[in-house]
Amino acid sequence: MPPKPTALLAGACLVTLTALTAGPAGAAGPAQNATSQSEQQPEKSAAPDWTALAAARLPLLEPCQVPGVEETVLCGTLEVREDRSRTDGRRIGLHAVVLPAHVETPPADPITVFAGGPGGAATRRAPGLARVEVLRARDILLVDQRGTGASHPLDCDLGAPGDATGELPEMFPPAEVRACAERLSRTADLSLYTSVQHADDVEEVRQRLGYGPLNLRGGSYGTHAAMVFAQRHPESTRTLFAIGVDSPLRSNLAERGIWADHTLAGVALQCAHEEACARIAPRMDRMVADLLGSLGEGPRAVEVADPEQPGETMVVHVGRDWLAEQIRLLLYYGFTSRALPWAVHRAHAEDDWRPLTELALLIERFFSSTLADGVLLTVQCSEGMDFDTGRALARGKSTLFGNYRLEQQIQGCAAWPHRKTGLTLGVERPRPLPVPTLLLSGAWDPVTPPAYAEDATAYFPNALHLVLAEAQHGPFDQQGAWVCVHQIWADLIDQGSLEGLDASCIGDLVHPPFLVDAESFRTHLEETLAPLAE
Repeated sequence: MPPKPTALLAGACLVTLTALTAGPAGAAGPAQNATSQSEQQPEKSAAPDWTALAAARLPLLEPCQVPGVEETVLCGTLEVREDRSRTDGRRIGLHAVVLPAHVETPPADPITVFAGGPGGAATRRAPGLARVEVLRARDILLVDQRGTGASHPLDCDLGAPGDATGELPEMFPPAEVRACAERLSRTADLSLYTSVQHADDVEEVRQRLGYGPLNLRGGSYGTHAAMVFAQRHPESTRTLFAIGVDSPLRSNLAERGIWADHTLAGVALQCAHEEACARIAPRMDRMVADLLGSLGEGPRAVEVADPEQPGETMVVHVGRDWLAEQIRLLLYYGFTSRALPWAVHRAHAEDDWRPLTELALLIERFFSSTLADGVLLTVQCSEGMDFDTGRALARGKSTLFGNYRLEQQIQGCAAWPHRKTGLTLGVERPRPLPVPTLLLSGAWDPVTPPAYAEDATAYFPNALHLVLAEAQHGPFDQQGAWVCVHQIWADLIDQGSLEGLDASCIGDLVHPPFLVDAESFRTHLEETLAPLAE
C-alpha cells in the first residue's frame, strides 16, 4: 500500500495542523427588524474596476487581454540589460502580466509564480490562477523568464516527430542543437539565460513596479528558480510555496531512471487496487518491462493517426529508448498515467501498439510545445550537470528506464554553448533562511520525489512538508486538490507564517480512476490530452 498523507516538520519551527476559525459570527435573527426583505436589502452597486485601480498603482503596465482569462488584466514589457555586469550592450524585454487584486487597497506583497521546465513561461499560468478567488486579495505578478514566452524567446523546435521517414527523433540531435545555437547566438548571449539572471530579472521588475516582498510559488524547476531568488534576494521574499521540489543538494538528471522505476511500481500498485484496472493490467510494471524488452532488437513500425492531417494515418518506427522516455513522462501526472493501463494492455495482450504509440506521441508534443529549448539547455547544462556522469550512467544502466534522458543531455550540452555556474541556489554559500516555506510532494513523483523536498530544508528550515500519498509530479489532478491546495497556500500568504496552518484536507485527496476501455481512452486522448499538446 502507498504511504498515507503525511505532514513532515523541518527545523526548529513547531507546526501543528489545527482547524482554522470558520469565520465571523452569524448574522442577527429576523426578529430584530420587522421591515420587508426588499427594504432591508440595499441596492447592489457595480463592482469596482479592479483593472483601473491597479493601473493607477502600476503606471508602467497597460490594460490588456490574455487568452483564457475573461477579465482585463495588465501587461507590459520592461527592458533590462542582458548582461548586468556591463553598462552598455544588449537590452532585452521581459514580458510581465499582473492579475489585479480584487480589493481596493491590496497589500504591497504580491504573489509571484516561477514556471517549471526549465523553459516554461510564467504568463501561461494566468488562466488557472485567475480562477482561484482565494488568492485574489493580492496582485498576481507573472514574469516570463528571459528566453521563454514573450521575453526574448530562445526557441529551437528540435526534432519534430513524424517526418516522412517515420523515424522518431532524438531529444537533442547534435546537428540541430548546434544550428539552433548558432542562429540564436546572433541575438543572445546564451550563457546569460540561467536561473541567476532570472532571479535578478524578477527582482528588478519588483523594484520598478514598486512592490514589496514577494510571496513565491514554484513548481518543478520553478521551485529551484524560486529558491535561487530567495537566496539572492532574501529581503524581497515573504513566503515560499514549492510543489514538486527540486533538490539543492543533488541533480535530478543523475537519478531519473531510479525514480521512474519507483513511480512505475507505485502506479502499477494503484492499478492493482482498482478492480477494473487490475483485470486488464494486473502487473503493469512487468507488462511495461515486457514491451520495452521486445523492442531490444530494433524499432517496431506502428500505424497511427497523423496529428497534422486529420483523418490520415502515418507509420512511425518506435524504438525502445524513445518509448521508455515517453512512458517516463506519462508517469509525471495522474491525468496522463491514468490512460497508461489500457494502452499497455492493448500492446501486451492484443499486439495493438497504436494506443500506446499515440499516447506517447501526445506526451512528447505536450512537453516540446510548452518549453523553450534554448533556456532548457542553458539552465540544465550550466546548473544541472555538476555531478559524476560516469557514476550516474552506471547506476542508471541497472534501471528499466535506463540512461536515454541523461545520455541525451550529455549530447545536447556538448553541442550547446554554456558556462557552468559553480553555484548552489545561485550563490556561492547558501544559508538557512527563516522564510515560511510550504513544501508539497507526491509520494510517487518520478522526477522530484519527497526526499528532494527534505534536502531543501537544509536551506529553508522553517518549513512544513506535505506528502500526498497518491500523487505524482503535482497535486492538481487529484480529486479535490484544486480547492484544498489553494486554500492552504492562501492561508499561508494571509498569515505570513506556518503557525496553525490547517492542511488536513490533503487526507481526502484521491487519484482519478484509471481508464479501462477503448471509448474512455479515446475520449480522454481527444478531449483532454490533444488540446494540451497544441
